[in-house]
Amino acid sequence: MTTQDDRGAVVLARAHGLFNIAGGLWPLLHLTSFEKVYGPKTDRWLQRTVAGLLVGIGWTQVRAARTPDGVRQARRLGMATAATLLTADLLCVPTGRIRPTYLLDAAAEALWLRAWRAGAVQPEPPARRTGSVLAAAAALAAGCATGGLLASRVLRRPPEQEVSELTRARYLRHPAAR
Repeated sequence: MTTQDDRGAVVLARAHGLFNIAGGLWPLLHLTSFEKVYGPKTDRWLQRTVAGLLVGIGWTQVRAARTPDGVRQARRLGMATAATLLTADLLCVPTGRIRPTYLLDAAAEALWLRAWRAGAVQPEPPARRTGSVLAAAAALAAGCATGGLLASRVLRRPPEQEVSELTRARYLRHPAAR
C-alpha cells in the first residue's frame, strides 16, 4: 500500500464517518423533523439505538488510525454499515414498512459501497483510484444535499400541517403500539 493509497483511504474513512455521524445525530437531536421526512416510528427506542450505533461507527471511522490496520478496520465498518442499511432500505420500502424517502438513503449507501469497493485501500492503478474518490465525493454530496433539502422542506412547513391518520396508519403496522 502506497502513501497515496493511505491518504485516499483515510479521506474516504473520514468522509463516510462524518456521513454516519450526521445520519445518527439527526434523529437524536430532532426526532420530530426526522419523523416528518422518514415517517413516524412505533419503536422510538429502536430508532435511537440505530442512531447511536451510527454515531459510534462514524466516530470510529473518523478516528481510524492512518495505518493499514486502521484503514482496514474503517473499511470493514463502512462496508458492513452501508450494506446493512442498503439491504434494510431495499427490503422495507417495497413492503410499505418504511417510506420511499429511504430510497434516497439507499442510493447514498450504494455509493459508499462503490467507493469502498473501488479499492481506495488496495494498491491499484491511478485511473481506478480516481473512481473511488469520485464515488465517495458523490455519496457525501448526495447525502448532504438530500438531507439539507429534506430538512428545509420539513422546517418550512406550517406547524398546523400534521401527518394525517391515513398516512400514519400506512407506515405504522401496529398503531396500538403508539
